[in-house]
Amino acid sequence: MPFRCTPPIPGVFARASERPWELAVEPFQVAPRTYYVAGQRWVGCYLIDTGAGCILIDTAVSETCPLLIDSVHKLGYQLSDIKLILISHAHVDHCGAAGMLAHLTGAKVLMSREDTEFMRACPEETTHLDARLHAQPFEVDGYFSDEHPVDLGDISVRTLLTPGHTCGCTSFFWEVENPANGERYTVAMHGGVGANTMNDDYYRTSAYLTPALRTRFIDDAERIAAIPVDIALPSHPNQIEIMDRAGTYTDEGQPYRDATVWGDFLRERVRQVREYDPGPQELQRA
Repeated sequence: MPFRCTPPIPGVFARASERPWELAVEPFQVAPRTYYVAGQRWVGCYLIDTGAGCILIDTAVSETCPLLIDSVHKLGYQLSDIKLILISHAHVDHCGAAGMLAHLTGAKVLMSREDTEFMRACPEETTHLDARLHAQPFEVDGYFSDEHPVDLGDISVRTLLTPGHTCGCTSFFWEVENPANGERYTVAMHGGVGANTMNDDYYRTSAYLTPALRTRFIDDAERIAAIPVDIALPSHPNQIEIMDRAGTYTDEGQPYRDATVWGDFLRERVRQVREYDPGPQELQRA
């Protein structure tokens, strides 16, 4: 699966809040024991079956939460199977439904300490980005640590603080075994690469973020790109095209496996950060 990105969805805030069915997609498998369950094609949400319950990565917005719930059920899981919810960063499009899903599942919610503080200090830059999207309040039950992975069942998710898009943006890495041949793959999702919060226009209006985050993102990129990743998943499906193979997964085929995608993706995002020219849709968070 060579790296390819696609344009963002036009008018996505209005469509997600008023006509979420226009964005609807069926759940599909992307890696062994790993499924795309967002129910929509705007924000990526992934379910990992650990053998002792499931881990959910990101929740998208509350307005599309019924689509996510339906996806979980269509795969044969119950909401009570979700034991942990990992939030990549504090923007409403990634955590807006966290409160609702924590209540419905009983799962613990984990996020970085940095973005928990950012969310509490600056709701207008995190959970209240747009009046059309209504984030549900939620409590953070624990913080990520680069030194201590998140373990559940026989899956260990390594978290890595990757600031830039936000100060506490966190990326996730985990290993899965292919039941067809016993091969082990490293799966990864970068927590956030949007250039729209890494430019001078944004920093002039931000009450919290500074240009040092952009520098950190660029400086970190090659180091992070050097981490071996077999299956790279996007936090927004347009950032790494995965919809074109939805529904084609087989253990024998592994349609999303390509060790070149992770590095190519990160280098492309650095290029976009260096060249970003904010336009009239600046608040359309990526």
